[in-house]
Amino acid sequence: MQHDPEWGGSDDTAHPLPGRAPVESVSWPRVIDHLPDGLAVADGEGRLIAASRRSEDLTGLPLRSMVGEPVRSALPLSSPAGGSWWDQQDPWHGLHTRTGTPEQSLPLPNGRMVLAAARFNRRPDRSVETVVVTMRSTRARERAERDSSALISTVAHELRSPLTSVRGFSRTLRQRWSQLADEQKQWMLHAIETDTQRLSRLVGELLDISRIDSGRLQLRIQPIDLSSLVDQQIGRLVSAGHDPARFEVVRAPEPPELWGDEDRIVQVVSNLLENSVRHGAGAVTVSIAQDSEHVILLVADEGPGIPPENRDAVFTRFWQGSTHGGSGLGLHVVRGLVQAHGGHVEVLDVPGGATFRVLLPAGLPQALRSSPDG
Repeated sequence: MQHDPEWGGSDDTAHPLPGRAPVESVSWPRVIDHLPDGLAVADGEGRLIAASRRSEDLTGLPLRSMVGEPVRSALPLSSPAGGSWWDQQDPWHGLHTRTGTPEQSLPLPNGRMVLAAARFNRRPDRSVETVVVTMRSTRARERAERDSSALISTVAHELRSPLTSVRGFSRTLRQRWSQLADEQKQWMLHAIETDTQRLSRLVGELLDISRIDSGRLQLRIQPIDLSSLVDQQIGRLVSAGHDPARFEVVRAPEPPELWGDEDRIVQVVSNLLENSVRHGAGAVTVSIAQDSEHVILLVADEGPGIPPENRDAVFTRFWQGSTHGGSGLGLHVVRGLVQAHGGHVEVLDVPGGATFRVLLPAGLPQALRSSPDG
């Protein structure tokens, strides 16, 4: 095969595969410039033979102008423990059975960091033909690590209070049962029940976030009576001690035709109502309507509202808009569940409190409609 000095590969135009027409000549350096990750390639002698624009952006080094130079000097990666990463890995003279290195964060002399992984492409005699180094920004990993740290911190904080309460009240009941009045026992048992429900809710939110983020959330689609569902959730809050006069429901003239996973829509309504009760003030008004394409759910309160610059942030993990408690996960779960139904949730620019609008597809889902042949 004809050798391509720009890449170190072959020219399929000169020697097409049997049964295939010749293909248009491809400039590999131009192709790798379209890759989302940085790429640098060294040959069997340790010379840099190709580099992408993205690799220069990530490293801050003029790699493409250094083609032909030793890759150790052109791309001076350091190992996490110090010293040269190239000397530590030594693809050319190290173990001939090695085929690459896993991704790890590697520093450069100019102070930059890249997530780098390498592939050692070997000939039949196990000598190195090319070493391909892929590079990514460390920002994604740093963001994931921050999210993970925030998740652990939030979960630990949210679990500590109810667990302490449950442990304290259960110990008191066990040790002083005969000394406590019936009213005291009932109060403590109610507190234990409330805190265990809080724990169960937090665990459920974490599981939902995991399913949403990983794409494993499964929906059981069925017709939903949204008006009745809203009444049930308001009734639950009233049973928990909230003033029934605080809630108002404005209903559509005709019941909207909504299909979805009823348990998930319950979560959406419940989380929005609890958010308005906890962080808002005054009356909480729930409006149900439908247009030609959407079932529309509005949940509005008369509290201080949400500043325009925070109206997207409220749906992110751990967002805290006040000091009234909460895990900061409820609205994040709302957005994930609404999007899983093909809908959209937003905070409206309405004066006098916060108004959340949920748009859900109206009518029978396309996947459940009978086919023309059916």
